[in-house]
Amino acid sequence: MTSLKDYITRMKEGQDEIFYICGESKAQVESSPFLETLEKKGIEVLLMTEPIDEYCMQQIKEFEGKKFKNISKEGLETASTEEEKKAAEEARSRTEDLCKVIKETLGEKVEKVVTSQRLADSPCCIVTGEFGWTANMERIMKAQALRSNSMGSFMVSKKTFEINPEHPIVVELCNKIAKDRSDKTVKDLVHLMFETALLTSGFSLEEPRGFAARIHRMIKLGLSISDSGVELEDDDDLPDLEDGDLEDGDEMEKVD
Repeated sequence: MTSLKDYITRMKEGQDEIFYICGESKAQVESSPFLETLEKKGIEVLLMTEPIDEYCMQQIKEFEGKKFKNISKEGLETASTEEEKKAAEEARSRTEDLCKVIKETLGEKVEKVVTSQRLADSPCCIVTGEFGWTANMERIMKAQALRSNSMGSFMVSKKTFEINPEHPIVVELCNKIAKDRSDKTVKDLVHLMFETALLTSGFSLEEPRGFAARIHRMIKLGLSISDSGVELEDDDDLPDLEDGDLEDGDEMEKVD
């Protein structure tokens, strides 16, 4: 436990915001991808795990001139030096086409797709708009017995999909779309990345059966097992992730 006053005494030089994150439990918060870059920079983040914290922080805007910043919302800037800012700009340019492909693939599931400055080890995460509900607040409101559906319609989280431009998965996806922008394998993997990001970012899955089917499909490919249950003798005989016999061309979506 700590106080806001003590937190300010430990703030890094040049830090002008009090960083915090709300979650269901300490373990759940600490395992989120939002902390990665801040932890590596040695920047302290307040962990708030009581439901009342979400309500309080909507009203408390600053403390002793320092504004509060929820690190699970969009707009987190961690680049402090000119070199870091230049690297961030180069990363945005390098992944611009991939961001467009991801947005086209996910459609209305996300409001926008951008490169991230908060990720270090994870390939992606999902953050919410500055004035909407966080994933934790959405969870709390869904649990209310007398909640108003009309309120939920305009306060529901507007999701921003952030990708880590330095992660090997993202780098390889960039290479794939550079060769073939309509690669169906990329679309399969984008859906899988989005659903895993929902879980790690604190959201719940709307279609868990579809997610499970994709995971099982990846396990079968890893074990060299065909859809009929017969073990494949050669990796070259592995079925493609997409199947032309399906109407939408997406093998992973066949259970939907």
